Amino acid sequence: MALYTDDDVMRMDGNRVEPRFKPDFNLDLLRGTDYIGPLWTRTEAWQRAGGFSAQAGTRFYDLTLRVLDTVGAAAIGHIADPLLSLPVSPTLLIADKEAAEAVSTHLTRCGQAHRIRPGNLHGSWHVTYEHDARPAVDIVVPYRNWLEFTEPLVDSLFRLTEWPQFRLILVDAGSDDADCAAWRDRLIDTHGEQIRYVRSDAAWNWSELFNLGAAHSDAPYLLFLHHDTQILSGHWLERLMAHAMRPEVAAVAPRQAIPGDNSLDMTGTVFGLAPGLASPEAAGTAMDYPGYLGRLQLTQNFSLLASACLLVPRTRFDAVGGFDPQFGRRDAVADLTARLARDGLLVWTPTVTVAHYETDLPPIEAADELDCVEMTAHTQTALIRERVGFVRRYQDGLSRDPAWNLNLRLKADDIQPETTFVPPWHAVPADVPRVVADVVRGAGEYRAAAPLRAARRAGKAMGAIIQPPALNARRMLNAIELARLDGVTSFLIHNPALKEQIPVLQQMHTHLPNLPVIGLMDDLSTAVPHQSDLFDQWSRETRTYMRRCLALCDRLVVSTEPLAEFARHMIDDIRIVPNRLEWARWGHVQSRRRAGRRPRVGWAGAFQHAGDLALVEEAIRLTSQEVDWIFFGMCPASLAPYVREHHTWVDFDHYPEGLASLNLDLAIAPLEENIFNDAKSNLRLLDYGILGWPVVCSDVTPYRGAPVTRVANTTEAWVKAIREHVHDLDAAEQAGDRLREWVLADYILEEHVDEWLAHHLP
Repeated sequence: MALYTDDDVMRMDGNRVEPRFKPDFNLDLLRGTDYIGPLWTRTEAWQRAGGFSAQAGTRFYDLTLRVLDTVGAAAIGHIADPLLSLPVSPTLLIADKEAAEAVSTHLTRCGQAHRIRPGNLHGSWHVTYEHDARPAVDIVVPYRNWLEFTEPLVDSLFRLTEWPQFRLILVDAGSDDADCAAWRDRLIDTHGEQIRYVRSDAAWNWSELFNLGAAHSDAPYLLFLHHDTQILSGHWLERLMAHAMRPEVAAVAPRQAIPGDNSLDMTGTVFGLAPGLASPEAAGTAMDYPGYLGRLQLTQNFSLLASACLLVPRTRFDAVGGFDPQFGRRDAVADLTARLARDGLLVWTPTVTVAHYETDLPPIEAADELDCVEMTAHTQTALIRERVGFVRRYQDGLSRDPAWNLNLRLKADDIQPETTFVPPWHAVPADVPRVVADVVRGAGEYRAAAPLRAARRAGKAMGAIIQPPALNARRMLNAIELARLDGVTSFLIHNPALKEQIPVLQQMHTHLPNLPVIGLMDDLSTAVPHQSDLFDQWSRETRTYMRRCLALCDRLVVSTEPLAEFARHMIDDIRIVPNRLEWARWGHVQSRRRAGRRPRVGWAGAFQHAGDLALVEEAIRLTSQEVDWIFFGMCPASLAPYVREHHTWVDFDHYPEGLASLNLDLAIAPLEENIFNDAKSNLRLLDYGILGWPVVCSDVTPYRGAPVTRVANTTEAWVKAIREHVHDLDAAEQAGDRLREWVLADYILEEHVDEWLAHHLP
């Protein structure tokens, strides 16, 4: 019935700034600020809601609240794409007083008693929900020794808490500290019936300890509190209960802060933020920092809450079966709240702050050093296993966490839009295969990017390319980032031979076992020549890393037969798909012949081809008075006096036009004889051939079978072949035509889209 989109501001000069990447519908956030802005509605909903408000300072906001009351939250959708550009920042259009009145009127329509007070930011306000009842609350605190944390917590509870009815249930997990026992006895003597003591000698497990405490409770509300927290204000429980007593709320958690440095510790929880779930903008952030979209200062809803302080209605707790002992070391509360959220709202509020010292697990106690090491390793392994199990349980439902916009990177400490990886199907869904490709610059265009563009134009697949952040760098998605992409058909990983790729592939193997992972290889990276500037990018362990990576792949697609033979013992399913040219990029490009006073002979290459160029240095010198040498890319200083024109390298998008502009009568393609080059493709011949240039090249494996002149790598052979071509330009042109026809016959990408897809899809 209604929807909203992300938006930005368009300046007078046409620049778009201040993008707002919003969460999906978030009731409590909406009641604290107009994060939605303009709302698209069906005419029926607009009319039923009464149309626009007469209040200019809250026109859109008031409409949104009235539409909400008319059609319900489930009927308000969100398109996570900035489809709307506003003339000014939307916060400038809000009048705080009028907006607060709109919220108050909305809550009155909902039958909710309340008070509205100003927020910490312009365009924000806090809602205090008012209730007549003051029901009892049982506060469950598990502990084991560590009196230095537990005693101050309990002291702050009894000293500060203003809520009239609360009881403390202490769950002693096998404490053996005599001071702890003496403190407990004093506590019971002092507070009597307000203390209930329960002991468990089982191994530490948050879930079991919390469940044990809940079993000894008869209160209608349960508050689960870590032993390493501390209460900071008298109104803390009153404000939490104001939310917990709302019928639609399943659990409430306060803001948590690290004592001593005035910085945040828990600001809500988002699934997918490393290491699996985390609080956004919490690490080291000052408590008065507004946060992205001001959210650090606003009450809002989340899909789960990994909190050291959680308040839950008893009926809600019992309905989901309490805590799950499977997640007893770290993710007990996160698991409970994820289940609670299926039938109620989870509320996080910064109007209450609790101190948290982050010592959630009891210390490892062992007299022997080796025992301590073994126990530490066991604990770390158990924590990892628990987190893996947690991610497995919830990745299908929460991989696209509604509290986190799909356009934002999954980084908790630095909220930034995702710019290096933008799947097109988020904005334009289509019922075709979806392929994600992690490629290197340059060669990745031929192995994945160009074929996926061609497949999309043909309506046969959609591709998302993980753009490398730099020439020698990779951006590696983790399993959760892939899981939130919604229906990926296959994942392509280019040159799988890096140490850093192994844990990424292991993650996919663990969390996405049904996702086909296909390796791509077009260079023999274990045998890069020493003269190449790429030599330092690989290490002695490259072969070992490659073997481990390929063991985690389902298939390998290579560009040549030698590459297939090299990898034959590393992976069973190997396919050979040659490089081809994208007609959309090359079809319109033309090169002129006989454009100079003398025949124009050229070479194109980058610094990694220095060893190849060295083969023909003397031939270039010997023919420099007979032809004009044209270089594109690298030109060594030793050859500069003999080169008529030197054209610097251009980016990939301008490469076809840049190469064609050389207007050559003859192109050369020298290639050293080594196992690295034997495994290369004939791509250079394709580039030259599509332009109709005749080619003289080295007599090496990748160039055999093409209508070109192959020569031995001797100066005499090179000079002889060059002179034969330039002294008969008619014959040279015919040779160029034959090479072009050869390229057109079998090396145009768009004519082989189905073949490419057959080898890169399940």
